[in-house]
Amino acid sequence: MVRIAGPLRLGIIGCGKVAEERHLPALQRLPQINVVAAADVDADRVEMLSQRFGVEHRFTDYRALVDRQDIDAVGVLTPTQSHAEIGLAALAAQKHVLIEKPLALNLDECDQLLARAAGSPVKVVVGFNLRWHRLVSRARELVQSGVLGPIKAIHSVYTHDRIGADAPDWHRKLSLGGGVLFNEAVHHFDLWQYLLGTEVEQVFSFSRPSGQYEDAIHVTTATLANGALATGLFSFRTSPTSQLEIYGEAGRLHLDCYRFDGLALYPRTTYPGDLRDRAKKAVLAVQGLPDAVPALRQGGDFQATFCGLWRHFAGCIAQDGPSECTLEDGRRALRTALASLAAASSGRPVRL
Repeated sequence: MVRIAGPLRLGIIGCGKVAEERHLPALQRLPQINVVAAADVDADRVEMLSQRFGVEHRFTDYRALVDRQDIDAVGVLTPTQSHAEIGLAALAAQKHVLIEKPLALNLDECDQLLARAAGSPVKVVVGFNLRWHRLVSRARELVQSGVLGPIKAIHSVYTHDRIGADAPDWHRKLSLGGGVLFNEAVHHFDLWQYLLGTEVEQVFSFSRPSGQYEDAIHVTTATLANGALATGLFSFRTSPTSQLEIYGEAGRLHLDCYRFDGLALYPRTTYPGDLRDRAKKAVLAVQGLPDAVPALRQGGDFQATFCGLWRHFAGCIAQDGPSECTLEDGRRALRTALASLAAASSGRPVRL
């Protein structure tokens, strides 16, 4: 174990939108982590964010940050095409590493990270922040309890309102890891496996571009190793939502990641709109407010997932505990995304 005395000294690499709006505000709430350094190829961005969030050391070359002996851990928050390079350098320098999703551009890069991390005492967490969503945790507990009975299917919808006119190439072009499936659907591919405890076996997909994005809307169907089926609708140009529904023989579980009361269990005999069921859910929503208040104080349930992610990362290091989102998990989700893109391109199902 690489032991840390006092707060974790963290350096972040990548000072883009996700760092500014999600990670750094979350890190400011965590006394167990001290962001001491930041790096970005854009000198203006690293200077602006460092001044805003009180980061002392600033670099335009990530290697200068990684080589510092007074940094314990690194957050890799850059575009996907640099994840493997930076992650490998950080692991070689014996730094603990948190890597944003998707883990890498391809499976070979994932395997390089896995090989470098094998036998290392450092901790690695992949940034699938939705695993730390309050309602996702509760949904997983319900699935594992067996209340739904045998699982038959899972359905995902992720949509957003992104015109893309000012989007960088890495967010628009498939070869650079852009598009709605590679950037966003990968969250839901991870949740399929996390919630159901199974893996994707085969996928078939359709994709359509827009004037800005090479993959603007994507529909994926899949078979899972436990015999269940999965479907997903992902789009960059409509009203925002992030929802999942899990269908079992005994009932249906609805999960809405953007609502504080976004978890509902429907027994198989209950129809939508049933007055008794609606009254029961209204009572449960009121009873659930005490659980929602801490998340609201952290900017809502979605923003709170980033606090949970970083808190877990720091806890893994301080307590020498296992990562709850491993490099293997990141590879599985990426494998599903790559297979879905291949299926959309070829017009044929792809077996993983």
